[in-house]
Formats: sequence, structure tokens, C-alpha cells
Amino acid sequence: MNTLIPLTVKILVDKRSKDAPFVAFNPELDVASCGPTEEKARQNLKEAVTIFMEETQKQGKLKETLIELGFQKDEHGWIS
Repeated sequence: MNTLIPLTVKILVDKRSKDAPFVAFNPELDVASCGPTEEKARQNLKEAVTIFMEETQKQGKLKETLIELGFQKDEHGWIS
């Protein structure tokens, strides 16, 4: 699947967590992941977003889901 969607990544630090204090969050898809470092949290978020997109595509609901999340399709792809 080659769907290009510009996404925001917000990094938060949860000082209460010793094992995975870095939280990477994508507000457009409402997907988050965490890790012991910022880089690992970003990698884990990328994997979580990929799984989300692939599973939604397999269910035949990718377009419907993206529209529900506020995305619009133009000649270049999806925009939020």
C-alpha cells in the first residue's frame, strides 16, 4: 500500500515511566506508541501507524476511516 498522508508526531515524556518514558503520538490518526528513547518511540509509532493503515485497508474501510478522521483527498493525496 502506498498511501501518502502528512502526519504530525508529538513527543511527550512521562517521567513516571522507567521502561518507556518517551511517548510518540499522532493526533490525526489518534495512534500512539512509546519507547525507552525518543528514536525508539518514533520507530514504534511508525510501526503502529503502518499496522493501523494496513488493517483498515484489509477491512476495506481505509477511505471511510480517513474521511471520518477529517482527511480530504485532493490530486496529490490525502490532507488533514
